Amino acid sequence: MNLEEARQRFIPAVEEILEQCRIVDEFVDKERFQIMIATIWGNAVLDPDKSGITSEELSVLHDFLNEELARVVGEEQDITSAFEFIVSRRGQDSLVRLNISQRHKEFLLYFARLILQRDIKLD
Repeated sequence: MNLEEARQRFIPAVEEILEQCRIVDEFVDKERFQIMIATIWGNAVLDPDKSGITSEELSVLHDFLNEELARVVGEEQDITSAFEFIVSRRGQDSLVRLNISQRHKEFLLYFARLILQRDIKLD
């Protein structure tokens, strides 16, 4: 799978996520979008087959998700910055606002530690 194939294959899922994050016509909850994309990435890494890809295709999915984060959240945004957001004070407040379960928070924290290569604790 190349990047164009990934776009064609996964853009419907991203559009569905965008719809869930849409507050009004043109306004998207970018914080929720980042949390959802980070969750997708974590799930894909844990079980690529369940995501419909092979472990060899993870890098292509990573590139695609980075493109979508930059498109929706802003330039310079990628999976790493999504996890940086999640562990920030604002990100932690977002997790509470969105009623993210403790188990989901722990899942995100696990991947934040892996990606950011540092010890992190969420409230």
